[in-house]
Amino acid sequence: MMNNKPIGLDASRIAARAACILIALLMTACASTTLKHSWQSRDYNGPPLKKLLVVGISKQSTVRRTFEDGFVEQLKAAGVGAVASYTLIPDDSQATEAQLTQAVKDAGADGALITRLVRVDVTTQAFYPPVGMGYYGAYAGAWGGAYNAPTVSESDTVVLETTLSGIDESKLLWSGTTETFAPSSVNDNLPGFAKVIIGALKKGKLI
Repeated sequence: MMNNKPIGLDASRIAARAACILIALLMTACASTTLKHSWQSRDYNGPPLKKLLVVGISKQSTVRRTFEDGFVEQLKAAGVGAVASYTLIPDDSQATEAQLTQAVKDAGADGALITRLVRVDVTTQAFYPPVGMGYYGAYAGAWGGAYNAPTVSESDTVVLETTLSGIDESKLLWSGTTETFAPSSVNDNLPGFAKVIIGALKKGKLI
């Protein structure tokens, strides 16, 4: 019996599905940070801050220390003095006001940079195989797309809030909300995140 099945249709579907998987992998591999919202005090007329106490809010000591060390390194590379808070407040639980005030004094800082996690948004995307060439390819591909399971991928967007407070006047100078798409690890994504924050603070002449 003659097989009327179009030659190469299965191969086209396999190639299309492989392409969809590759696109999904590339999307999750390319993390990027953007500053979505920011605010700056109009009342501050002082000089740029010279040294910051860097505080990462996390109950996981490894995450906190990695974040603070990385941010300190990026600040120093940008010409700003910085000290990681864990070197002065080793406990990963919430510090008291007295402990934080003492840490700022011990660090010789004139500002405190604090970052916290706001939320993690999860996006789900489904990729269906594209239709084929010609009228029959479009017809056959449409049937395949309707009945074959799509390639599904999920990506995370991490939303962080960072604030800068001046020590002398003890008030909020700047705050910003960032979104990092498809982060892989603190080590990998910290340089890009720090670059966005440092750039905004320099633009506002706060550091």
